[in-house]
Amino acid sequence: MKKILLFVLALGVAYGVTAQKVYKAVSTHSPKNEVLMEPPMSSVSTVVGDQTDDSFQKTINGRDATFIKIGSAGNAYGFYGNPRTYVWADPTINSLVYTHRMLGGTEVEGNSRIAYDVSTDGGATWTTDVQVYTPLGEGSPYPQAAGRYPQGGIINPEGNTDPANAFYTYFIATLDNANGNWGGYGYGVNPLTETDPANPTQTNVTSGDGYFRLIPDAFHITPQAVAWYADGSYEYDGANYNYTGEIILGRGEIVDDDVVYEEELLPFMDATDGINDMKIAFTDDGETGYILIMTDAASDPVPYTSYHPVLLKTEDGGDSWSDPMQVQLGGEDGIETLKNYFPDSALLNAGYPEGVNRDEVYYNMGFHADLAIDAMGNPYITGIIAIGDEEGWYPYENMMATWNVYSTDGGTTWNADALFDNKFFEGPIGDISQYNRPYVSRTYDGHYMFFSWLDSQDVPTAEQNDRPNIYVVGYDTEDHTYSGDAQNVTQFTQAWNKAFFGSQSYYVFAEPGDDVWTCEIPFIYEEFTVPGDDTQECDFWYIDGYTIDMPVGTDEIQAEINSVAVSQNQPNPATDMTNILVTGQTDQPIQLTISNMLGQVVYTAQQESGAIVHNFAVNVSNFDAGIYLYTVQVGENTITKKMMVK
Repeated sequence: MKKILLFVLALGVAYGVTAQKVYKAVSTHSPKNEVLMEPPMSSVSTVVGDQTDDSFQKTINGRDATFIKIGSAGNAYGFYGNPRTYVWADPTINSLVYTHRMLGGTEVEGNSRIAYDVSTDGGATWTTDVQVYTPLGEGSPYPQAAGRYPQGGIINPEGNTDPANAFYTYFIATLDNANGNWGGYGYGVNPLTETDPANPTQTNVTSGDGYFRLIPDAFHITPQAVAWYADGSYEYDGANYNYTGEIILGRGEIVDDDVVYEEELLPFMDATDGINDMKIAFTDDGETGYILIMTDAASDPVPYTSYHPVLLKTEDGGDSWSDPMQVQLGGEDGIETLKNYFPDSALLNAGYPEGVNRDEVYYNMGFHADLAIDAMGNPYITGIIAIGDEEGWYPYENMMATWNVYSTDGGTTWNADALFDNKFFEGPIGDISQYNRPYVSRTYDGHYMFFSWLDSQDVPTAEQNDRPNIYVVGYDTEDHTYSGDAQNVTQFTQAWNKAFFGSQSYYVFAEPGDDVWTCEIPFIYEEFTVPGDDTQECDFWYIDGYTIDMPVGTDEIQAEINSVAVSQNQPNPATDMTNILVTGQTDQPIQLTISNMLGQVVYTAQQESGAIVHNFAVNVSNFDAGIYLYTVQVGENTITKKMMVK
């Protein structure tokens, strides 16, 4: 099957008073078509409030953040698609880079060039528009091997703390006409701080020998200074791009001040499978890693699950990879918190009969996803999950949410927490569409995760996701607790309702403390110089100083209790009913006790053993707002976790 096509099929299912659409993946793939643009005549500078052309300060959630204009591009198309590695932070050298196309022009000197912006003081000051990639020559309608959809990061030798000894690296798709219009990759490095003049290397590779290159979405750099990329192999037949059933996997290291990649073709699933997105990430030691593929797995279907995450895992630094590990969303073996999350009214709006068995409801995850790995080698996946059916899915208000889908046992079993009830899914920005762009980032030690996404629900008159704000929430991977409600990063700032294509670094900065870690999350967004016109110049803005305080946890996990696992309560924070799932079989009664922070017991319940899933539905409407500890006891063993009530 082909890589992706987002096709809207009108159905007669009513949602409220508005006729809804079901989104359906079909077999015709049209890649990101390029449109030849005339160079812009002039640049328009927008000034809002207490702002200069280059910076703007605002207090957000009690923190002073500075909005800093960095580089620019000739149009908005660098963000069109699924890549995630635009902004990259390396806390070990207090440095950041941002990768983008350049300002327009004609032929080789146009926006087919690639540049990076760099800060070596944690984002306070920047050097911008450092050119590192040039097309191979003139061509028509585009230069030869024109650069597109750039990703980049910092390759830092292990143990180095001096930015002058690190390298910036880029990885891009190119229009070299070897595979339809596409067919090439371009990559290289530049000494991170050698910016005037730059001294970049450049390597171009093309399609051939079974490698059918298209537009890679997966790129990652490990603390061991190893760069990884992954992409499906898609052969162009003159009309469509056909997936070959193989993944192109590259592993790169610095050799003689250049990045050198070794490639392999990795079999994955079948050519009949559709793929919507792909990501790759590794643990701190570079040994355990995962490739995430968003697929319908048509060749190996999963009950009541449409597009969903399928992972390949390595535990030997990428020398070998596991068989596909499917994350089942629906069905009897699906994720209980997901199956019980959406209200009955949402199932009715999707066409299910009243009283439908929730084990017989379809779920779909798409179109974009992101992946991070914690300190224990466990994967965390984020993206939009919505109710679906055999034909497609329904990403609409009250029928979808942004989720944290994670495993605490290396991918054997899966849990899921709903992070945010999204109001909008898609919004056209000129000729391109902006989706929710989910991201998950982590502290360098893998203890804390941060999830972000875009939504326009802050605008009462908005009808689609075209006036976006960035939302973020923190997560403790050891305590399995969240930082509280999702925060609107851009509210009441110059970026309010216009944080287009907001992006977040894989790593965040952190200042550890005995009681609290102060974590600074690097964000980038795009500003149109001509509002709503994606063909004109765009400026990029960095948000410096946006922090979330993460308390050092007090949770105790004393035992796994005969393979019994206890979920985080859902929803959390809770206002009315909240659910605590206990999964796994035991031959003893299961006791639940909830206490306030003074140690006073406010709730108890007990369930007998036998079932695979034990669900405690707790009414907390009479609880005082605050933090509580809930303890599940089986025999002499206990598991204690935190919950929030508001």
